[in-house]
Amino acid sequence: MKTRNHARSGLGAGTIVAALVTCVVPGILQSAAAQQPGASGGGLEEVVVTAQRREQNEQEIGISLSAVTGAELTDLGVVSATDITKAMPAVVLTQPNGPSSFSLAIRGVVQNDFADHQESPAAIYVDDVYVSQMIGLAFSAFDIDRVEVLRGPQGTLFGRNATGGLAHFISHRPTDETGGYLDVSFGERNLTRVEGAFGGALVEGIDGRISFQSNHYDPLFRNTFGPASDAENGNDWALRGQLLFKLPANSQLLLLGRFSRTDVHAGSWEERATKNIAPGIDVYVGPNDNFYGTCPGCNASGLPNSGPFVIRDSISGFTKLKGSGLTAKYTGDLTGAALTVVADYTSLRKDYQEDSDASPDTLFQFFNGSKVDQESLEARLNGGNQSLNWTAGVYGLRINGDYYEGWLGPTSFTAQEFPGGWPFGTPPYWHDPAGRDIVADPNTGAYPATRSPYSLKTTSYAAFGQVEKRFTELLGLTLGARVTKDKKDYFFTWYPYEYFPHSTTGATTILTRISGLPLSTDYAASRDDTLFTGKVQLDFHVSKDFLAYAGINRGVKGGGYTAPLFPIFINDISKMTFSPEKLTSYEVGFKSEYFDHRLRVNGAAYYYDYKDYQALIYTFSLEQLIVNADARHVGGELEAEWAPTEAWRFGLGTAYVDAVVKDVDTRGNGIKGDFTPGNAPRWTGNALIRYTLPLHGGHVALQLDGNYLSRFWFNLSDLPIVEQPAFGLANVRASYTTASGKTEIGASLENLADKHYGTMGFDNTSINGLAQLYPGMPRWFKVHVNFKF
Repeated sequence: MKTRNHARSGLGAGTIVAALVTCVVPGILQSAAAQQPGASGGGLEEVVVTAQRREQNEQEIGISLSAVTGAELTDLGVVSATDITKAMPAVVLTQPNGPSSFSLAIRGVVQNDFADHQESPAAIYVDDVYVSQMIGLAFSAFDIDRVEVLRGPQGTLFGRNATGGLAHFISHRPTDETGGYLDVSFGERNLTRVEGAFGGALVEGIDGRISFQSNHYDPLFRNTFGPASDAENGNDWALRGQLLFKLPANSQLLLLGRFSRTDVHAGSWEERATKNIAPGIDVYVGPNDNFYGTCPGCNASGLPNSGPFVIRDSISGFTKLKGSGLTAKYTGDLTGAALTVVADYTSLRKDYQEDSDASPDTLFQFFNGSKVDQESLEARLNGGNQSLNWTAGVYGLRINGDYYEGWLGPTSFTAQEFPGGWPFGTPPYWHDPAGRDIVADPNTGAYPATRSPYSLKTTSYAAFGQVEKRFTELLGLTLGARVTKDKKDYFFTWYPYEYFPHSTTGATTILTRISGLPLSTDYAASRDDTLFTGKVQLDFHVSKDFLAYAGINRGVKGGGYTAPLFPIFINDISKMTFSPEKLTSYEVGFKSEYFDHRLRVNGAAYYYDYKDYQALIYTFSLEQLIVNADARHVGGELEAEWAPTEAWRFGLGTAYVDAVVKDVDTRGNGIKGDFTPGNAPRWTGNALIRYTLPLHGGHVALQLDGNYLSRFWFNLSDLPIVEQPAFGLANVRASYTTASGKTEIGASLENLADKHYGTMGFDNTSINGLAQLYPGMPRWFKVHVNFKF
């Protein structure tokens, strides 16, 4: 039997809207531009990007992309890599493990598995280096020159495959001009953030730059129980050093070293009591009617805490991250071509723990961690002229990862807490991997935690190339291809039967394993995938300021392995692996400017045909699995910027996506249906109004900005308990810059209406009778002072 959760027909309203915009709006604007002279002053700055691996005007590239300069990032209050979603439609943040794991959903394409070894289909690059780990996006955005976000498959130019798109963070480079800046921010919750950089010529032919940031603030969550700490504070720092060697024949060698540390009280979730009412159907309930019969610490609303950002944790959760790396980038000229070689070594370490039930009782406490070393090498050649440009390259990547994840279950139960008996079956059992009976610690009452260590070694090699031919002033053709060889070696220590209490004698609980069953199973497997991507696109240069394009683009992401938190519930070992996903994108778009470059309007419409989409299934039966299923995404984006005068600046972006994953059993009830991917709101939008006026030789800037997301689901189930209702956020900012331009004083109020919303959620009904929600930032007042020297 099949169910269809939402009515869907045709190509969807988003495609119709985007197609109408693509065809009609440019004509209207061109007509208006022909009839009206431009206003005096104003004008939009040209944004130079490297989306096609060479410097180009953003408006000359037939790719749906958003580029934000460092100055614009400051104006928007961006302080972390994840803040870029404030300024870009169709880009949504997801946080599978709160502050320790991040990924981007671009056009509804996302991977929200909380296992650390999974690579995201929305690739992250920092200074030309691919960031393979989910923790790799947990960095502060400081001394950034610009951020480029490319929507749609990216496989013919960048080192690693990306089906959904990519985000590239590019730092300021050293120059021979001596100078720098210092930016200090203060605010509510004892916020103290310091960011700065200094650089210049060290000796003849060698330039240097050092950048740093330090960030501290008090916890957002208040813990009202016992000795456990408040949680979700800020405590991180980062350092980046660069040396630029100017070599003969216009060649250069850049050495970049980076270090970062995060050590915070974390892992806190807001919870609400739930229960199962039918196979695969979980609902919110009151305090005396949940999965366990009672909800420890619940209030009358069924919440196991007293309100937003309040918890009753029995342990202090934490996130500890360590990152370091060294990049060497060489650029030089060969005969008729430019050579670029990028070599990198990155080391990442993570330890994370959370009290998943947010209650005084030990119902379910989750932890995971990783130790990853990554090496990559990319070499590419660029050449061409006004009518022909080409890029060819090779890429190698090796990722050595050791991971662990596990959980700690109940320390003790009473008949009152479980009137219907132990929820996992009768009688309950517990064993340890060595076959010994386990006795609870008489002082703490705690039992050893279930811990599943595993490792994944990824080795990948690729060759890629792209040719752009301009036949006439009107018509251009782009052809691209890539072949990738992925090899993955996986080892997972599988404890088939987890720890469950058996009997109680006095104050001591005795735990016994089931006789005759294996103590553990080591699952070892390898897979080799050969992957092909390609691109064909026609560009129509209608005029100097109007570009239209239409193309077909194929993206791929290699297969992999699941690291289930509860392997006991996987009854088919073949489910441990999943196949590569393949996305074919059909896209049309345009880029245009009007009124003497005062108005910029860009739009795109697309249809995604997904084969073997890698979908995370997180079911009532506790199967945390990635399965392959076909999917279809239809949508479009429209972005506009308008600078009618030097004083005014307007920005507006909107995106629509109708995404569906087909024929999947997401609820573990044997009934397959079509469901919306997680973190894929149908509508997203952002807006900005900025007014600048002179004052005492300097100028004052007043700004209102915000973003909007329609309702979406955190998991692939479309259940109300993992639904985030539609919400919008607004921010106000004001700043004064002195006549010299070297000093700026500003203030901001972020999340003006103090909107309470979630960035991630999980349905844990079958684990502890609760639904988790990780909230976004509350209202926050900040001030900053920026000195340039």
